[in-house]
Amino acid sequence: METLQQQVDTRTVLGKKVRALRRAGITPANVYGSKVDSVAIQIDTADMEKLLSIAGRTRMITMKIPSYKRDRRVLVKNVQRNSITGRLLHVDFYQISMTEKLKVVVPIIFDGVAPASSRNDFVVLENLTSVEVECLPADIPENIHVDITGLAEAGDHILVSDLIVDEKVTLLTSSDDIIASVSLAKIAAELEEMEEEVVAEEAEVEGAAAEAEAEAEAESQEE
Repeated sequence: METLQQQVDTRTVLGKKVRALRRAGITPANVYGSKVDSVAIQIDTADMEKLLSIAGRTRMITMKIPSYKRDRRVLVKNVQRNSITGRLLHVDFYQISMTEKLKVVVPIIFDGVAPASSRNDFVVLENLTSVEVECLPADIPENIHVDITGLAEAGDHILVSDLIVDEKVTLLTSSDDIIASVSLAKIAAELEEMEEEVVAEEAEVEGAAAEAEAEAEAESQEE
């Protein structure tokens, strides 16, 4: 997998003052890791959004930081956004060691068309969109492909144990978890309605509180 490169600037603006950076189109961020000093950095927000869209959580980034003799190899660890507007607030990058294994969440890519999807009485459910793995940084898969062409009848399913990964990669997600399955449309619709009601209730309770908490957490990391 090709390593991405990103030039960044060291950051001296900390605490609540980072709001001025965001208004100026700059995103505050931090680089940290095991046995390394944390570094406060900043990146143009447009460049940051582009980097995040390409890197995801699995692509290594070679970060070039002024005044540091050595580049830092990092992964995107945490992204904070305004819960209402989606505006980028803060990004954490984790510096990795090429000789130490780490845990990473890898996205799942569904390949093919499930025969069950052509029937009105069936619905194909994508229960998982990612799985957690453990491996060395050089062995991190960008994604894991799943063939769903075998999903034809109600009850057909694909488990985590069915995934094919490199022997250097260890799957941490439970092997019994269902990745994709076929269900009767009526049952699936009832379950979806119940989930939507729960989500709506949670959103109503959290609302502005979630936004304030995200803002406060982002600012606390700058201090």
